[in-house]
Amino acid sequence: MKRTLYVALIIATLTIGLLAQGRRGGPGFGGTPPDPTALLKAALNLTDAQVDAVKALIATRQQQTEAIRTETQQKRQALDAVLNVASPNPTDVGNAAIALRASENKLSAERDWFLTELKKLLTGAQQQTLDSLIAARTPIPLLGLGGPGRGPRP
Repeated sequence: MKRTLYVALIIATLTIGLLAQGRRGGPGFGGTPPDPTALLKAALNLTDAQVDAVKALIATRQQQTEAIRTETQQKRQALDAVLNVASPNPTDVGNAAIALRASENKLSAERDWFLTELKKLLTGAQQQTLDSLIAARTPIPLLGLGGPGRGPRP
């Protein structure tokens, strides 16, 4: 019962923080956006050392994700190129489509890697809270997780 209440409180805190971003003073309105690190710290009850470690992990993730996105864009362009010829070769189209799908799947694998590494930085209780937030599809600042359609995959 206490755990459910605690998770509900965290979800409410995150929701209020995220809603505040959309009001005056939030991004796009000329004001200073709320510090997403502070929201994450509060949501998972992180220590300062954990916040620093999570920031470093997020920086690594951003580099990896950017490389995957660049690769995926190149594969998509290659597929478009073989599709846009007068008589597309089915083998070339198929190979290009398979290569594109493989690149897209790397994003999924990267997300799984990120969650695994993130959980290594958390205590057992923090891991449970994170799992509850993900299951509830709660948008999680800085992590790019949660929200409609972005929860755990089946």
